[in-house]
Amino acid sequence: MVGKPIILCVDDERTILDSLKVELRSAVGSRCILETAEGGQEALELIDELQENQIDIAVVVSDYIMPGMRGDELLRQIHQRSPKTLKVLLTGQADLPAIGNAIRYAKLYRYIPKPWESEDLKLTVVEALNSYYQDQELQEKNLRLQQVNQELQQMTHKLRQANLELQKLAITDSLTQLANRRQFDTFLTHEWLRMMREKQFLSLIFCDVDFFKGYNDQYGHPQGDICLHKVAQTIRSTAKRPGDLTARYGGEEFVVILPNTPAEGALIVAEAVRAAVVALKISHGNSSICEFVTLSLGVSSVIPSPDYAPEDLVSAADQALYEAKRFGRNRTVFKPLVSPST
Repeated sequence: MVGKPIILCVDDERTILDSLKVELRSAVGSRCILETAEGGQEALELIDELQENQIDIAVVVSDYIMPGMRGDELLRQIHQRSPKTLKVLLTGQADLPAIGNAIRYAKLYRYIPKPWESEDLKLTVVEALNSYYQDQELQEKNLRLQQVNQELQQMTHKLRQANLELQKLAITDSLTQLANRRQFDTFLTHEWLRMMREKQFLSLIFCDVDFFKGYNDQYGHPQGDICLHKVAQTIRSTAKRPGDLTARYGGEEFVVILPNTPAEGALIVAEAVRAAVVALKISHGNSSICEFVTLSLGVSSVIPSPDYAPEDLVSAADQALYEAKRFGRNRTVFKPLVSPST
């Protein structure tokens, strides 16, 4: 709202308008501005002008019998333009149909018979003005409440995003952006129990970057970090099924969990990973087996059962990795999981 609200008096007789203005001024004081219009058309033109300037019309006091446009029709058109404006109809005749039309189509606040009682007129307009201000205050409170709710929703969304980010950080290795050891342990336990229920194979691949200490010694740790990140992303993009998990196990060692995958499938994935890392052609001058960075890989596979624990599968894959290193590196070795009873 711009400026003070308006009380508009409409009558085709100037003397009546002057009288209305005097009486209402004594009742409302400086709380609003009093305007007058001699007839319906002039009133509508004034209202259009006020609305263009974003000035509210709080109350309209209109005569009923006027040439050109009757009071009930005027109030109907005002209601279409400004539904929140409170309308008071002055009538010298007990014209119930006209009053009914004003109530139905213009949401008439009240009608006052002419000649009006001064105190009745002033009390009616003051009550209407108070009602207008109460509605404005309620609207402002509702608007503020909506704004507060929006801010709370935004804060809740930001907090939710922050919590998700914290959860992600808690299970993500910062260097490689793979799952970290904590997430690996949780995921392995979950998939172990799931594969036990479904009686399906669970396979594990351990990967170790060959001669990585020598790589760091020659190229420096920052370059070593870049190398690990490239290798990590290559492993993940090769073992890319939605149900698989690639994690950094520690240092230059990585591990891949392959649910619903028997030994044959795990070996295919492991060899694909090994070849993909060689294909990166990351120079490694301190390697005794290849001019590029390579991997040694150990694989094991089992249908989980109460006879084993997830740690047994980890141990078998780790032993297979050890053998891959012992047999010359840059190769994949499979080691079955031996039953404790054998």
